Amino acid sequence: MRKLIILGKEITALKLSAPDTPVGKYAAGEFSKYLEKTCGIKPVCCCDCEAFKITLNEDKELSRDSYRICVCGECGISICGGNGRGILYGVYAFFEKYAGVRYFMPGLETLGEGDIVIDEGFEFTPPFEYRQSDWQCGNDFDWCVKNGENSRPIPNEMGGHIKYGIFVHSMERLTGTPQSQQPCLSDPAVLERAITEVRGILAADPNITIISVSQNDNYNYCKCEKCAAVDEEEGSHAGTLLRFVNAVADNIRDDYPNVVIDTLAYQYTRHVPSITKPRPNVCIRLCSIECCFAHPLDDRSCPENNAFFNDIIDWNKICDRIYIWDYVTNFSHYIPTFPNFGVLRQNMRFFAEHGVRGMYPEGNYNSPKSGEFGELRCYLLAKLMMNPYMSTVEYYRHMDEFLAAYYGEGWRYIRAYIDFTCAEAAGGHMKIWDPPFSIIPREKYEALEETIDNWWNKAEEMAGDRLEAVKRSRFQWRYIKLMLHPDAVEGRKFREDVEAADVLWNEWRKLPEKVDYSKEPNRWWE
Repeated sequence: MRKLIILGKEITALKLSAPDTPVGKYAAGEFSKYLEKTCGIKPVCCCDCEAFKITLNEDKELSRDSYRICVCGECGISICGGNGRGILYGVYAFFEKYAGVRYFMPGLETLGEGDIVIDEGFEFTPPFEYRQSDWQCGNDFDWCVKNGENSRPIPNEMGGHIKYGIFVHSMERLTGTPQSQQPCLSDPAVLERAITEVRGILAADPNITIISVSQNDNYNYCKCEKCAAVDEEEGSHAGTLLRFVNAVADNIRDDYPNVVIDTLAYQYTRHVPSITKPRPNVCIRLCSIECCFAHPLDDRSCPENNAFFNDIIDWNKICDRIYIWDYVTNFSHYIPTFPNFGVLRQNMRFFAEHGVRGMYPEGNYNSPKSGEFGELRCYLLAKLMMNPYMSTVEYYRHMDEFLAAYYGEGWRYIRAYIDFTCAEAAGGHMKIWDPPFSIIPREKYEALEETIDNWWNKAEEMAGDRLEAVKRSRFQWRYIKLMLHPDAVEGRKFREDVEAADVLWNEWRKLPEKVDYSKEPNRWWE
């Protein structure tokens, strides 16, 4: 059994106290559960002078979601949070740091090894106030709280969440304009209707702290004389949108001082207007949809990334609350390899260093499971959103720990595949809709085909009870193999396996019932 050693002394009895609130009771239950799991000690709640004291508390002097762990020989250990979530984050960080507990995926955790040695405390404030990734494997509330994500609808007893009144592409809801169109933002009647809708949403739910007033998802912006004149004056189509958003923000500011109006800087509205500035209660959500993800976003030699770099610099000059909508999967091809692991850490650090306050990395959100490496990305991005300044060594330690737990003893062969694909992709450009062979040329796969087959074979042989996860992630290589060597029998079997595993092919389209399986799989829609 592992020993618990605090300030050089072995502890065998603990007294635990926590706030008499739903989240306080939940935090106490979680602390007790992991204490017993890691070292076999069951904390007591009654008075016991011989027991070492652990106190969970809320400290309003700490900022939201922050926590502080203090270690004292006389007073015991205190875990304080700036809010309920902060207390819980402190509890989970306590066991992660001191006991080596890892919260990889729902149902997949490791408890660490060796004695639990605590000599000093620490304090932490998440650099980003808003943190949400976008895979279904990350929908689990328990997993979200353990990994610091705070925007899914987490129950209040588990710390609650940042609540949106309505999410992005909201003009259809607010103005009645269909998603295939955009409203006229110079029309006073359109503005009046949007304000009425926003106020109705806020009045219905006092827990809402942010609401999106943002363009529908298309390029059909209004070209009427008034809108065109504003856009020309501003030097950006963001001009008409931001004036509209500011008007909504001004209208609700006094009645809802804690509510932020969120809008998009997306596609045709990405560039900063030259005149209008966001109001203090407006958040700009800047989107990286056009960028290259083979290169870091601060790579000034990459044309698309250089343009984005300039945009984030310019928005920072006029806005104090920037959120990012990032893109971290291939939306046209969910299953083939999307080798962006070499830039995830650098990009998250880039965002933190450029004034970003909220992160939303969008993944294959509508696929129940990933046939590639979605689960790994989900975990790594959660760690990065909590600590965007982590070193390269720490980043790859997180990766290796996950691979070992998720794929079993043959995980190093999967790491070899990740390293190979990331190295090959780094020499070119990679967008979020690119077909596989434009990311890594056919001949690169052909040259190493036998070796890659061996990597996946070895990973399966050594997987143990993690075989299902290895086989599912191997879908990406089976897809590439079918592109190299189309085969009707293997193609039909591949489709059956993919659909039985509850993995989607892409964001938008299902495969037709009748398919010519003798073709390459990216042509099965023909």
